[in-house]
Amino acid sequence: MRYVLFLFFYTVSNLLSSQETSSYKTPSGQQLDSLKAVLETVFKKDQTFRRIYIEAENVLGKDSFEMEYFWEVVETQDKVLEKQVTAIIDQFGWLGISQIGRLANTAQWGVLQHGSVASKEKYAPILKASVLKNESQPRHYARLVDRMLINSNRPQLYGTQVNYDSDTPTFYPIKNPQFLHKRRKELGLLSIEAFAKQQGIEWSVIQK
Repeated sequence: MRYVLFLFFYTVSNLLSSQETSSYKTPSGQQLDSLKAVLETVFKKDQTFRRIYIEAENVLGKDSFEMEYFWEVVETQDKVLEKQVTAIIDQFGWLGISQIGRLANTAQWGVLQHGSVASKEKYAPILKASVLKNESQPRHYARLVDRMLINSNRPQLYGTQVNYDSDTPTFYPIKNPQFLHKRRKELGLLSIEAFAKQQGIEWSVIQK
């Protein structure tokens, strides 16, 4: 599985490494401790409002002025956190799990997941290189790419993005869905049939 993943990403990641790795600073042990603490705090800030929005909707009303303001606050904070995280990546590269731990590593992805399309496009290849080194999670790369595509009105590649706006959840548009299982397998992701079942979606597209 790791070999297949390597083949899948080799060309772009090899080019990326040769062009960009040398430009990053190597953080000291003390800097890594500090970056770990900063990113873990960033993750908490990124998640706090998102953990309570359903309760807020129940109290304030989903389409109320108050909820509109709620999401304005979230969006403003997202931009601040995005600027903070991208500044770290620009200086040190994508910090891996062995450097800062799983939570702080996840924070980099989590903030970009809620960030701009431009940031997703810029940093997805850097995350990809980290995945190749087994320093980041493949599912984070898949979700970042899919969110980037959906945000720019293009069909997703890995089927990670689900629309819950209606009573029945559905996948956002998927490019060549007959090859979806193959693409997910290359990343080591759960089969599309199993994932769809988890989401309460009936999957009927025959895979090639």
